[in-house]
Amino acid sequence: MILFLYFCAFLAVGVVCRYRHRRIDMRPARHVDLVRYMGRWHEVARCEWPFDRPLCDIELRYVLRSNGRIELRTIGTDRRPGHDGLVRHETFRTTPNGRLRTTVLGVFHADYRILELDEQYEWALVGSSMPLRLHVLSRHPHMDRATFRHILTLAERRGYPLNRLRLLQTPE
Repeated sequence: MILFLYFCAFLAVGVVCRYRHRRIDMRPARHVDLVRYMGRWHEVARCEWPFDRPLCDIELRYVLRSNGRIELRTIGTDRRPGHDGLVRHETFRTTPNGRLRTTVLGVFHADYRILELDEQYEWALVGSSMPLRLHVLSRHPHMDRATFRHILTLAERRGYPLNRLRLLQTPE
């Protein structure tokens, strides 16, 4: 029953967000070399959702499997008492350019879009088909302020509202 309620809430938020935010540019980056994208990333900032777990020190590890799928391991520290953290495994199917597709709970599908990507693959701006899903990723646990401001400018140009963006790592 709880799973059904989460699904209904997820669906309702998706419909409302699509209607209210039609002007957000969610097109993925033109060219993404998935082999270069693989490896360790750190989540610097993200738009929070009510059902997101309160994690910090989030590390993402992408592994390209021999069958072409991508395995994502998300590791974070849960600061709530009695919780040690979270490790989540997801498998993505790849599509052209910076679009990936994942299956959630074996039934629901979600898009993962690499919106902007540094030429050296040092940082990425990631979103989804839901307009208020936005993440700032870095190869390093901390990011310098100038780079972070540049990424925020790119997100604003795409039409993303930044008032829901939560800073997880302090830019240096």
